[in-house]
Amino acid sequence: MLELTGFGSVLRGIGVLYWLLAIGAIVLALYKNKTPRARAIWATVAVLVFGFLPAKQMVEQYQKNAFAKEAWAYFKHKCDTEAGEKIYKTFTGVKSVLVVKPLPAATEKDLYDQFWMGDPYSDDLPGVDRGERAAAKLIGRRRFTQEYSYADSGYSFIEIRSGKEGNWIFLRLAPLNLPPYVEKSIIKSSESRFGISWEDISTPNDRKYWVAGSRLQILDLTDDSVVAERFGYFIETGFGSTAGQRRPWQTSRGVGTTCPAIINRDHVNRFFVLKVLGASEGISNGK
Repeated sequence: MLELTGFGSVLRGIGVLYWLLAIGAIVLALYKNKTPRARAIWATVAVLVFGFLPAKQMVEQYQKNAFAKEAWAYFKHKCDTEAGEKIYKTFTGVKSVLVVKPLPAATEKDLYDQFWMGDPYSDDLPGVDRGERAAAKLIGRRRFTQEYSYADSGYSFIEIRSGKEGNWIFLRLAPLNLPPYVEKSIIKSSESRFGISWEDISTPNDRKYWVAGSRLQILDLTDDSVVAERFGYFIETGFGSTAGQRRPWQTSRGVGTTCPAIINRDHVNRFFVLKVLGASEGISNGK
């Protein structure tokens, strides 16, 4: 990437100039001092002065490499022991779902925060309407290309619960064929049998290594039982680097940095929920 901008050549030129100056300083120390003791002292000074930065860079690079190796090992252990889908029951003919715990709002600043507990595995876009956007991806019919080249049926509508118990507010999202493609309305009570909940389950030790943990639960609201749950983990491979205008929690999210691997960034939650709560028409053991 540096070669495309020309900075690579500039940096190499600076490096060559630096070492020429270092060699010149040592030569000057050896030939301009009359006594062996003076030559040894000034040559040592030149080596220490010009060797400090390279030595410091070598130590820092070693520390970075060691941290990256440790972080990747930690992430792999999480993937091997905790990540995955657990599906206890499946249903079909489901008309709607209630979001009992939506994804929280996020700011641009959150994408740079190592300890932002906003579940970047499930969604990496900021916004005050982040929870609504994630929920809206569950409604209507969608046609997918590349990895998913088929049309599938979403739910007739999604409900989102907010407020406090005894004073709940319900927002309903239904598909529209024309922009803005989502119709919003406030309703008095929920009609959905099933609920979904997003949660960031990262621990301080996870975030030490720039690893984010996620849990997406599907609930049967008739008895509050867990129907299925997905545990996902995500490692930020730049470890917070903002070089090249990186947005850490957004830039790294993809197939090789997540488990289960996120193949279709925008619809990873939709595929899991619809796998458990099928929206097929003509079957009605769900609601």
